[in-house]
Amino acid sequence: MAAIFGAYIAAMSLHVALAKVAMPNETPIVLSGSYTGFVVWVGLMVMVYFIKKAWHAWLLLLAISFFSGLIIFF
Repeated sequence: MAAIFGAYIAAMSLHVALAKVAMPNETPIVLSGSYTGFVVWVGLMVMVYFIKKAWHAWLLLLAISFFSGLIIFF
């Protein structure tokens, strides 16, 4: 669950935060986000399997999503 859903949420929130910070016009980032988002998602999925405890993986993924959400909100 953490590898598939948690990594997807973290990867996509990270890309939206990047789009918010990098450019006022979000179209180029959103278009390329489908490609780079997949790479980040796979990287986060692999990272989850290297972490020994599941709650550590969830904590890291939720922290990424939370801080990305703060960037998006502010």
